[in-house]
Amino acid sequence: MSKNQYSKKNKNTKSRRGPALALLLIILVAVAYLWFSNHRMGESPRQTSDSVQQTEKTSTAQEGAGGDLAEYNGSNYVEMNGGAPEFPDEVYEKASLIKDGDKWKTKGNLLGTVDSNKLTAYEYYSPLDGLGRCGVAYGCLGRETMPEEDAERGDISSVHPSGWARGQNWERCHLIAWSLSAENDNEGNLITGTHYLNYEGMRPFEEETSRYIWSTGNHVLYMAEPMYAGDELIARGVHMVGRSVEDNGQGLSFNTYCFNVTPGAEIDYKTGVVTTSEQAAQDARLYVINKRSKVFHYPSCDGAKEISEHNREEVTATRLELTSQGYMPCGACEP
Repeated sequence: MSKNQYSKKNKNTKSRRGPALALLLIILVAVAYLWFSNHRMGESPRQTSDSVQQTEKTSTAQEGAGGDLAEYNGSNYVEMNGGAPEFPDEVYEKASLIKDGDKWKTKGNLLGTVDSNKLTAYEYYSPLDGLGRCGVAYGCLGRETMPEEDAERGDISSVHPSGWARGQNWERCHLIAWSLSAENDNEGNLITGTHYLNYEGMRPFEEETSRYIWSTGNHVLYMAEPMYAGDELIARGVHMVGRSVEDNGQGLSFNTYCFNVTPGAEIDYKTGVVTTSEQAAQDARLYVINKRSKVFHYPSCDGAKEISEHNREEVTATRLELTSQGYMPCGACEP
């Protein structure tokens, strides 16, 4: 073979090899990228105290130090973000949903849609903080997380959420309703709330969610976060978010802030003392105070009669004067 013929053959071989190597390199890079993305999304979620960072950045109901909370305006709730649901990415990821552009799809679904069989139904409850307060609760709810149809809710009186005060008509409010979670006496799921919050604020959204799940068999991404002002022990309200999964929010979609108030009453969110307008208007009267426990009673109360002489004192004052001095009304006689 002549030198020219050899050179020509070598040149032809290189020209064919170049595009083939480039194509192979592109394929290898694409496969590596897909493997890394799916592997990262498929990691087991860690349900720790830093999870979602209490979603402080996701809610516009509370912003900045001290809590710039939505003001009660006479309605039992206000819409947040125009009613459009917002969740931290972690809420989706724990449900086995991965980002696909501006939408979410179930992991491993190449069609870019949600497959119910590939969803992970779950619930997450934050550990109590240093003040004993509940944090955010969220999950992917479905029939799998709900109680059996013939199940009955048990007693929850043993749980005393932060700020709980006897005789003030407080209720134990579930962040994620028992009807949706089958979680009853979970201390990470119960806050001190008013009847107004429990029934007028949160319950309509809980019932709407329950009806949707039972009628469709679909799933709902759900989040409930108690919102506090500073170091107060009782939440000023609850931020509730819900979005149906399989139909992309067409069947269920809400983003609300429900107020933890009692119309016509003043609430001390640090101590749990509730003062109605009638109580605020009361004249001074005789009370018996326990100087040690800082509890005040009606003179006829059995608790007043059991106070030792050393700690017992009779005072004439208004209820507001005593509560402003740090005294708590007795939970038995409810002065």
